[in-house]
Amino acid sequence: MRWLGKTLIRGCEAEDKERGVIAPLAAILIVALLGFGALAVDVGAMYSEKTQLQNGADSAALAVAQACAKVTTSAPCAADQKVKASPYANGNALDGSSNVVSAFVNNAAGTVDVTTETPAGAGGEHFSLYLARALGINSVEIKASAQAKFGGFSAADVFPLTFSKCESDPSFFKGLQFFPEHGTSLSDDPKYACPHQSSSGHELPGGFGWLKHPGLDCNVHVDITSPWIESKPGNSFDGTCTSKFASWQANLTAGKTVEILIPIFDTACPDKGGTGVNPCAASPFGKSFRIEAFAQISLRGWHFNGGGSTYYTTEASTLKGSLKLKNSDTGLYGTFIKKVTLADAAKMGGPITYGSLGVTLSK
Repeated sequence: MRWLGKTLIRGCEAEDKERGVIAPLAAILIVALLGFGALAVDVGAMYSEKTQLQNGADSAALAVAQACAKVTTSAPCAADQKVKASPYANGNALDGSSNVVSAFVNNAAGTVDVTTETPAGAGGEHFSLYLARALGINSVEIKASAQAKFGGFSAADVFPLTFSKCESDPSFFKGLQFFPEHGTSLSDDPKYACPHQSSSGHELPGGFGWLKHPGLDCNVHVDITSPWIESKPGNSFDGTCTSKFASWQANLTAGKTVEILIPIFDTACPDKGGTGVNPCAASPFGKSFRIEAFAQISLRGWHFNGGGSTYYTTEASTLKGSLKLKNSDTGLYGTFIKKVTLADAAKMGGPITYGSLGVTLSK
């Protein structure tokens, strides 16, 4: 019996020891569970807060950049734009509250830098945590930054048709006009100040103003830091643009506006005029255009032969009649416009000669 008794006594002692191990083990596991909970709950909440702050910074930077793009160089934007940026930052926060740390405009560089953060609450805490408080971490500081650029376009993917500087309207007083791609009716008129280089009214011999591009879509990448673009000869209409003209016609018929960005050239090569320095010496192509800047046109109609399409709004048809244009006179009808365009695929830093302004997020 003693042996049995000793065994029983020893069994009770073993149970007591096991109870002593479970308690600290449970404490360790609770801390671990709190850590995983903090990872799941708090990190998720932090990610949501970061997204809201980033959306607010992006929106504020774009809004300030759009406003600054409209300001003349003689009266540039104020450097500190926190007041203007705050409503856009707050509007992207679920609780309607976001702190704009800074909103700085660099007019020379054409940039707007915005930084947002979670507002500081009681005790100076920013973003309050939940389960992580059990680990002694009460809050974290969350920030987001964005940069937007504004100004004239230096590069963009555009409609692959270019027009002469002579036909441009930097003063915005001409109103609706016809932009000839081919034909002599305008150039034969003594009042028309932009005679074409060839007898058939082309922009250059064998070139209709269409630009060569490798893709199947109706656009070409133009960068005025490398301004020479090869002409697309041999056809008066770019067949890749058929669907684009159809969509433009549908929009105009529905009463909507159609606004396009076009490149403006100052030199068409080969240039046969005058003596002295050859302006085409720098061109790597035989037949090409030197792009000077970009302009925006509000389309009102067009007429193209050679597989192209024709569409006139009422005012375009009236202008065609008043100019006494023939069927061989092809091109666009439209008005130069000043407009700040959001262009994600474009680069800023170019001239604003024709009022073509853009805004894009750069960071």
